[in-house]
Amino acid sequence: MDKSVFSFVDKRLNAESAARSRRLIVAGADGLSLAVLSETGEVWALQAWNFQGSENTEQHIRMLMGQEATLQLSFEQSKWAWAEPQVTLTPRRLFHADHLPDYFKILLPPGGSYHYAYESLPVFDCYLVYAVETSLQGLTEQHRSKEALTQHLSYSLLQSFHHLADHSEHQIFVHFRFQSLQITVFERRNLVLFNSFHFQHANDALYFILLAFEQFKLNPLDIPLVLSGNLVEDSEIFRLLKRYFRTIRFAPLPSSVQLPQSAVELPSHYWFDVFSLI
Repeated sequence: MDKSVFSFVDKRLNAESAARSRRLIVAGADGLSLAVLSETGEVWALQAWNFQGSENTEQHIRMLMGQEATLQLSFEQSKWAWAEPQVTLTPRRLFHADHLPDYFKILLPPGGSYHYAYESLPVFDCYLVYAVETSLQGLTEQHRSKEALTQHLSYSLLQSFHHLADHSEHQIFVHFRFQSLQITVFERRNLVLFNSFHFQHANDALYFILLAFEQFKLNPLDIPLVLSGNLVEDSEIFRLLKRYFRTIRFAPLPSSVQLPQSAVELPSHYWFDVFSLI
C-alpha cells in the first residue's frame, strides 16, 4: 500500500482558489509527490507518498486520486511529470520522431503497451525520449486541465542542473527519488553523463556514484557532490557519503519558491524535482 511521507495543505486551498492555482505532480513506480502554487506564488500544498516498491503503480495512483482532495480539484494549470525508468537521450542527428519504439527494443520487454513521447533539449543538442505504460498515461488524461502539460521528470531535472552548473572542469549532481537515483555529470557545463539506477541498500547507492567518479578519473576528495531529492542527513546513505566525499552540497530550490514554516519538517532539497517543473 502507499505510505504518506509528508502532507501539508493550506486551509485556503479549496475548489474556488484551486481554479486560480497551479499544480505540479511527479509520479513514478516508487511514489508520487505534488506541490500547489497559489496565483501569487505561495506554496499551498506539499505532499508525498511512497509506493514501497510495489509493481502496481497504476493501482496506487488511482487509489490516491480517489482519496486525496488535491488530486481531485480542478486547477487553472497542471503539470504532470513521469519519473519512470524508461528514458534515454538521443543525439539530434540520430533522432527520428516516427521511430520512437525503436529506441527501447533492448530496454523494454516485448508485448507491453506503451505510450512514447519525446522532448527537445537544444542546450544539449539532443532529444529526451521516454515510454510510459499506456494505462498510466491514461490516468493523466483524466486529471488534466485545458492548460495541462505532461512530460518526463528527466527533462526538467537536466535543465535545472544545467542552470546550476558553472564552468568548473567537472560537476556531479545526484538526485534521489525513493529507491532510485539519477547521476548527471557536466564538464564545463557540457553534459557528459546521465544515467539512472535502482538500489536497495546504501552501499549500492555509494557504488553507483563512485562508478561515475571512476569513469571520469575524478577524486571524490576534490570534486563536490551536489545532492537533491528524497535524502535527509539523518540517513544511512548520507552518513556513508560523508565518509567518501569531502564536500557535499544540496541543490537549492528556485529563488521564487518560499516554503511555508509549517512545511519545513523536510529539507528544501527534498522537493527539488517537483519544483523543477516550474
